Amino acid sequence: MIHKRFRLSLAPITSAAILALCCSAAAREVPGTISPEAAEALRTMPEVAVVDGDVRAVFDALEAAGVEDNAAALRAMPSRVEEVEIGGRTHLLITPETADPARAGKLMVHVHGGAHTYSTPRSTLVASLRVAQATGAQVLSVHYPLAWEAPFPASRDFVMQVYAHLLKDYAPGDLILTGDSAGGGLILSTLQALLEDGQPMPAAAALLSPWVDISDAGDTNITLRRADPIIVYDDNLAPSARIYAGDLDLSDPGPSPIYGPFSADLPPMLVTTGTRDLFLSGAARLQRRLLDAGVPVDLIVYEGMWHVFQIDDLPESDAAWRDYSRFVDRVWPR
Repeated sequence: MIHKRFRLSLAPITSAAILALCCSAAAREVPGTISPEAAEALRTMPEVAVVDGDVRAVFDALEAAGVEDNAAALRAMPSRVEEVEIGGRTHLLITPETADPARAGKLMVHVHGGAHTYSTPRSTLVASLRVAQATGAQVLSVHYPLAWEAPFPASRDFVMQVYAHLLKDYAPGDLILTGDSAGGGLILSTLQALLEDGQPMPAAAALLSPWVDISDAGDTNITLRRADPIIVYDDNLAPSARIYAGDLDLSDPGPSPIYGPFSADLPPMLVTTGTRDLFLSGAARLQRRLLDAGVPVDLIVYEGMWHVFQIDDLPESDAAWRDYSRFVDRVWPR
């Protein structure tokens, strides 16, 4: 099954339009170098839709679309899901049934994706459950404010607030920040701001297909413009980028942290992406900035994979989570 999670092809507002879009396959070339499951998924994915409606209505449609996937994911990855109040907002604390006693007292802090304008911890539960299963650790999925609630830096400042709250109960080395897409970019912005404030760094950060440049820059924004079946910049990212940046330029180092400060004091990072991911160039540029700053970084690129493929049920996704687990094991030896 390919999860419907933040696939902006669900953007049309009415339920009838959503159903029609989900049932129409896009004709696209499929490489012979990926698994049969991935090849079938690529052949049958719906066309990416243009987001041209009310952002809040799109948000509501995406929230509703995730219910079925969440139920299936909880059956496959049994976990206790609790609500936790921090900073006046409700977050989710996930404890996997397969929790590893060696990870007691440690916490994965999950910052979800959704182009800074969509999704919540509830609708992205599939992703946080995957993190919990891969690491055997508890996961806190942060309910940060979205861009239509308040533009940058509101979300970054809120993640910093949550991090400061967690430091009352956890040592910095017992925390790892993790997130996909916009969540990955938000983590990088947060780490840069924490450094500027002289705050202690977490043990590591793990970023899946991070959106670190909200402007339409980078080689693969040209070469993969229509190759990624999940996102197309002009069709469904540009409106979100503009809302998120507010009055700032899209290449401002705040909302686009690839242009921000890098130093050796940043924590080790894992960055995963795919050769069909529109953000592949962003990942490569991030690796270059981290290496030049002396930050340990693992960049892993998966053949034929698209934006945030890691959350889908594919052999390549399973491989990505094994790599993820090995990275966490290096940071937190069992």
